[in-house]
Amino acid sequence: MEIVALASLNEFFQEAVARAMRNQGIGPADEVEVYLVNLLSTYSTTSLPDEPLGMQLASAQVASPEERVRVLRTVGDTSLYMSGFFAESLQRKLVDVDYYITLGGSAYGQLARTYERRRAGAVEVYNELGQRFPEYVEVLAEVSQESSLGSPSGVVQLYERWLKTGSEWAERRLRKSGVVPRRGGEPD
Repeated sequence: MEIVALASLNEFFQEAVARAMRNQGIGPADEVEVYLVNLLSTYSTTSLPDEPLGMQLASAQVASPEERVRVLRTVGDTSLYMSGFFAESLQRKLVDVDYYITLGGSAYGQLARTYERRRAGAVEVYNELGQRFPEYVEVLAEVSQESSLGSPSGVVQLYERWLKTGSEWAERRLRKSGVVPRRGGEPD
């Protein structure tokens, strides 16, 4: 692996997200790509909210319009980040990655409908994130996995992700690492 000096965290994430989107076969979605880069840069330097996301989503329903937008974005962003970067650890929790995917997709969908009356540019980004949430989870998962594939635990985590999601990208990465993925009970 070549070591390259980058000027900023945003530059690192921009390259990683662009590569992951190409690998996942997600067409040009420049605004969404920029959004994901900013999301990763933000979450790499801040902590996750303490309040459960389900409770935050419920409180958004009765919040003022400005607070509603802020809360919906926080729920969507945190759900996307958590399910993309920490799916394996979520398997050992009371709620799993599917919960975060449902919650995040819903939050972005509500945010898109809220913005329909306010700012046209944001509608497309949030609509795209809401409708294709699982695909963008896979983009973030690829960004996360790229940094850990050199270790045996990284390969195991990738295999667990493949078992859970059936991701074609995860299967290709496993095969490239010398692992032929098979589900339990499949014939040889």
